[in-house]
Amino acid sequence: MVSKLFLKSILKNSRCDQPTALVVGVLFGYLILIPDRVFAETVSWQGYEIHYTTFSSLLIPQEIAATHNIARAKNRIVTNVSILKDGEPQKATISGHNSNLLNQLYTMNFSEVTETTAIYYLANQLIDERDTIRFDLQIQPEGREEQFSLKFMRQY
Repeated sequence: MVSKLFLKSILKNSRCDQPTALVVGVLFGYLILIPDRVFAETVSWQGYEIHYTTFSSLLIPQEIAATHNIARAKNRIVTNVSILKDGEPQKATISGHNSNLLNQLYTMNFSEVTETTAIYYLANQLIDERDTIRFDLQIQPEGREEQFSLKFMRQY
């Protein structure tokens, strides 16, 4: 869902030329056919819906990746998080880290992307081939003192 939201907002709100829009449209169609593990999972917390996913950076077209400072490579993934309250996008502070099977710890740096109808947070990172990554994120919606701790695991 977040991947779809990300691509829909790009299609809707970007000032890209027609060939770029076509590439994004084809990518969006391709994502519909990818297994569900690529798409977002959702957790509810104190009236917020937190959507999160990770996916290969190669799924993002080159022009769009450059616009959002996303490095594209076979061994890079993107973590995408968005927060909604009553269906409306919410700003938040997101920090976190992840670790691999060797317990190597990597700090994640999220950047905020604000579109007309969406706010999402992206982190781009290297991964090793055939690895299991454990994610530990702290999410603090704007104006809230409490943080939500989101933990999940992905295999690549």
